[in-house]
Amino acid sequence: MLRVVGVTAILTAIVPLVTSQWCANFGGNSMTQRHTTRSRVLRKVGAVLAASLAVSTLATTGASAKSAATGPTAGGGGDAKVAIFDTFGGWCGPDNLANSALMAARTIYETLFEKSIGGDMIPVLAESGQAGKNADGTLDLKTWTIKIRSGIKMHDGTDLDASLVKFNYDAGRGAGVLAGQQGSSYLGTGVPFLANILSVTADNTAGTVVFKLFRSQNDFLGTLYASGRTFIRAKAQIQAAGGSAASGGAGTGSCGAKPVGSGPFMVESTYVRDADKLKVVRNPNYWRKDAKGVQLPYLNSITFDNIKDSQQRKNAIMKGTYDAAMFTSGEGKYVKSIRTNKNLTEFKSKNEYYPSFWFNQKIQPQFANKNCRAAVSYGIDRATWTRIRTAGEATAAPSIVGPTSVMYSKKNFATFNTKKAKDALALCLSETAKTELKFTIPADMSAVSLANVKLIAQQLKKVGITMDIVQKESYTIIGEAFNAAKGNQYDAILILLMEGTDVSFNLPFLVTNSFAPNFTGSTAYFKALLGSILSLTRHTDTKVDDLLYAAQALPNGATGNGGTAAEKAAVKAAYKAATEYIQSEHLITSVAHGYYNLFAKKSVKNVGKLKGPSGKTQRVVTNWGIDWTGVYLQK
Repeated sequence: MLRVVGVTAILTAIVPLVTSQWCANFGGNSMTQRHTTRSRVLRKVGAVLAASLAVSTLATTGASAKSAATGPTAGGGGDAKVAIFDTFGGWCGPDNLANSALMAARTIYETLFEKSIGGDMIPVLAESGQAGKNADGTLDLKTWTIKIRSGIKMHDGTDLDASLVKFNYDAGRGAGVLAGQQGSSYLGTGVPFLANILSVTADNTAGTVVFKLFRSQNDFLGTLYASGRTFIRAKAQIQAAGGSAASGGAGTGSCGAKPVGSGPFMVESTYVRDADKLKVVRNPNYWRKDAKGVQLPYLNSITFDNIKDSQQRKNAIMKGTYDAAMFTSGEGKYVKSIRTNKNLTEFKSKNEYYPSFWFNQKIQPQFANKNCRAAVSYGIDRATWTRIRTAGEATAAPSIVGPTSVMYSKKNFATFNTKKAKDALALCLSETAKTELKFTIPADMSAVSLANVKLIAQQLKKVGITMDIVQKESYTIIGEAFNAAKGNQYDAILILLMEGTDVSFNLPFLVTNSFAPNFTGSTAYFKALLGSILSLTRHTDTKVDDLLYAAQALPNGATGNGGTAAEKAAVKAAYKAATEYIQSEHLITSVAHGYYNLFAKKSVKNVGKLKGPSGKTQRVVTNWGIDWTGVYLQK
């Protein structure tokens, strides 16, 4: 039973803690901050998962005959240097690592599930994950059982078991804070992202974790993945966030100082956090082997350096100073230049990342008017913006999501149309009894960020809309946008939150409150304060909630990855209807759809070739870069 002791003190502490931690770590997510680079809002997801045992296979990529014959050896794959563009703000659940820094973090931590090239969720630290069955044989989408792999050790030598998985998820969703297992410093966006969970039960003997949900959810495994961020931390690391000694949370407040996971690499014993550099070394006790029985990983070490400036990062990889470097479609002119270097190989994601314009209906009352939102949406010339600001590397948005998303529909999306923008503006001014539509949007202190929003301001001015720009440090922007006490403090914000092929990650940003009406779990305590913190629009249209929840409740197979053709069609139709409604109301609009990519020397081998425990291969490049487990340097 949860021990809700001292909740008044918890409530008092939440506002400054949540706000300050987001300020420090959300910077890379805003498109106003650095092109389409982003640092996701999920990072406070404090739930982290377990390690797994698997059959992995090795395939070489363009290696010489000698290399292919001998293959890499354990720890003999060399020492790699990688250039990224984000800082290491901390390692605790609430700490928000931007995506290129997340790539480094994922050498240390692992997730229960991963996304395959085909887009389905495949087990990693989990052995399996399935929905329950009702008495009539239908799926019980409110009960999900996750089988945890056995025999896996964390870097500190402790076992990765069902209890540890429960401890991680209870910490992330706030139940551990209410029970005194962690201090309130562990609260963050994990609370709204995991708001559908009623309870988590662990059985170490069976090796299972059972999640009971408040409402049916067909894509719950996607929630457990959460865009690659719900990895498992060692219990001692989470305990360092503080809490009651009697409840297993006697910590020193040093949760963010040192990462302790189950991954193929680990930090050295003398590690001291450096915001701009991370060196990880091979985990000698890692649980995975390749198909030939060679223990993974191959590399002896990886050093990640934060080189934020695009030109400097380009120079570093072009000159061969680094073995690999990560970029985005927002750095289009640099990407095109690097492609001319025949000594480098490019690995690129699909255009499945969707920067969006979020209208704040609470702070700017005119945006509570549909025609005011429509005027802005019609006034953005996406094709021109994409051509100029991304050198044509991104694609102009035809929908709030891309064609590969189950939500995709172009119907009702406001494409650029000067006449419609002016007509909508006239109605906007008439219906709000105002003489102008004027609002402010933030940009960070970089010249690139300012140029991004300036171009939109110039476009809107042509249709009679005034968009002012305020420049602030990125951590300040994020702290004021995702503010527990006041909500989003900006009239509008251009930021990358929407992504991918499914809905589990996108939904919390779109609904009015992440806690469904009449939610009965103990964490409902946080509903008023944190439930709507992800809603940058602050809209009150519960029809959005109803449409999305109805689609999420439809059956689509025991793992949420399939189902019959009819079930798939029904799910897609339901989500399509939700998208079409959101677009008809102009609640948000998208500007461009972009990608993440990584350039590597020809000596960097086996990128994207290592198969996972399920025998399937995960996506080669995502928002968090590549998986380094099976990579080696050819000597």
